[in-house]
Amino acid sequence: MVTAELRVAKAIDRKALLALINSAFAIEKFFVDRERTTPKELGTLFRSGSFLLLDAPDGTLAAAIYVEAKRDRAYIGMLAVRPELQGKGIGRRMMAAAEEHARASGCRGVDIRVVNLRKELPPFYRSLGYVVRGRTEPIHDPAAKKPYHFILMGKEFFRRRKAPAAADGTPA
Repeated sequence: MVTAELRVAKAIDRKALLALINSAFAIEKFFVDRERTTPKELGTLFRSGSFLLLDAPDGTLAAAIYVEAKRDRAYIGMLAVRPELQGKGIGRRMMAAAEEHARASGCRGVDIRVVNLRKELPPFYRSLGYVVRGRTEPIHDPAAKKPYHFILMGKEFFRRRKAPAAADGTPA
């Protein structure tokens, strides 16, 4: 079991992060013939958002997730758990951490997108409170072996409302 604290990725983590993401997403090679991300794409993501990382006891990366605040919502993506550690609750932990990161940034909700060909993903995210909001048009991807699109899902954060003040202005 991986019990380390999460941390925000730094530039020095890029090489290991790239390897982790591409390893975790190798399962998608049945429909797309390329790596999930590249050093250039990773650099762009580092400039626009944050990666939260979970270290394994041996010092290697166990998991990562991307979070980007966009006004009052955040986009969460690239949930990557080392293949041999999948199915142990780490993905849920990473999603909870990403949601908390979004809340701390002032976001009222989060959005994700999942590829339609990964049939196991929508039920996983529904179990975390996400609902389907729509879908994209089919993706034009020269590396695709099969046509695919993304399912758009989201989750709202519900905040406690303050009790209304009494007519004289004192808290109720």
